[in-house]
Amino acid sequence: MLENIYLIGTALGILISISLMLQAFAIKKANFFIGLITLILSFELLFSWAAHSGYNNMQGHFPIPILLNYLVIPPSIWYFTQYHQDDIFSFRALHLLLYLPAIILTSIELYALFTDFRPSNYAFWPILIDYLPLFGSMAALTHFWVTFVKRSKAKKSTKTWLVHIRVVSMMAALSLISLMWLLFSFIGWQQFYLVELILVTLFFGLSLLNFLENTSFIAPIQKAERNAGFPHYDDQQQLRNLEKTMEEQRLYLTPNLPLKEVAANLGLPQRYISYLINQYHHRNYKEFVNEYRIATFLKKAQSGQEDHKTLLALALESGFSSKSTFNQVFKNRHGKSPSEYLAASG
Repeated sequence: MLENIYLIGTALGILISISLMLQAFAIKKANFFIGLITLILSFELLFSWAAHSGYNNMQGHFPIPILLNYLVIPPSIWYFTQYHQDDIFSFRALHLLLYLPAIILTSIELYALFTDFRPSNYAFWPILIDYLPLFGSMAALTHFWVTFVKRSKAKKSTKTWLVHIRVVSMMAALSLISLMWLLFSFIGWQQFYLVELILVTLFFGLSLLNFLENTSFIAPIQKAERNAGFPHYDDQQQLRNLEKTMEEQRLYLTPNLPLKEVAANLGLPQRYISYLINQYHHRNYKEFVNEYRIATFLKKAQSGQEDHKTLLALALESGFSSKSTFNQVFKNRHGKSPSEYLAASG
């Protein structure tokens, strides 16, 4: 009976993780990283099923532990936090370096699988499979909770309550598992069934939240590529209204312009506006708004009529909230700092 619950929980976890990771091709790129974490946790529950069902004792069985690469979790938490909380974060090829330890671990395990090499005989092995992912996860989770609390106090979050609960539930479960992992490693308290209980509860809870949100577990990419559940809207007409409103009312001059304000101005659902921007401008909402701000800044800086003002003053007048945000957004867009770009353009 218990192993059946674990197997069902594993199936739910894998389906949820696939759904989340597929969103890397749509609007919610942050969910790809939480999907990676969910996938590793699903494999953990699968390992528990194998232990309880006797699968591990079968001859020629697939070694499930090779799937349990916990080094994937710390960087995934960190990148999810950056996407979830940082208005200007975008994933770059260089960021893959944080996954280098996970790649090294998988390479060693695959090599050991087909040779007589036994990494457990070496002193570095416990560090690589136990201490590094444990302390990395704790550091990443601390970063998440500190950032989450600060942002909540500032009331900058525009997430729905279902999304809010889903994020908090996942991070709370990871925090509890990390604490138990710490107890297992240094105190010898080995109540592993508690981890299994947390995972089963988490996956069934996430399934319920998905049901309440009326979304399927396997979210086809095509669903995001159509009008996201709003067939009664004329995309081209509403896109023109959005662009006209941004240009004529200059909403982008408001620092930290919330999506809900734009949606209220147009009388459209927030999710539909996100879809329009992603589908037709191939950007997320923040990138879309910042395009107007950069264009306004360049127009001011290159006009010759605002030479008595500093670049920062022009940036703030264009809607940017701070110097660091302006510099980062500008460099991401043009590959140069504002002063370098203006010097090169003459």
